[in-house]
Amino acid sequence: MPLRGPELPSRQVEDDLRRRCTAGEWKPGERLPAVADLAQHYGVARNTVAKALRHLAEDGLVEIVPSWGTFRART
Repeated sequence: MPLRGPELPSRQVEDDLRRRCTAGEWKPGERLPAVADLAQHYGVARNTVAKALRHLAEDGLVEIVPSWGTFRART
């Protein structure tokens, strides 16, 4: 899914991941795809995806567990 538009790529990735999480694509506690896989999916650098995931973690939507991955937060 190539990104387009005037928004920063990290914001576009963040918005799409937020939409996918709230739509139920990943259930609470379920692991999200690896950063590298998401970067390839969106056509961006891994750092861009990592930044988007950090913002989602700050909002409590996901949990980042070092060396394990990123998980949909349990609500």
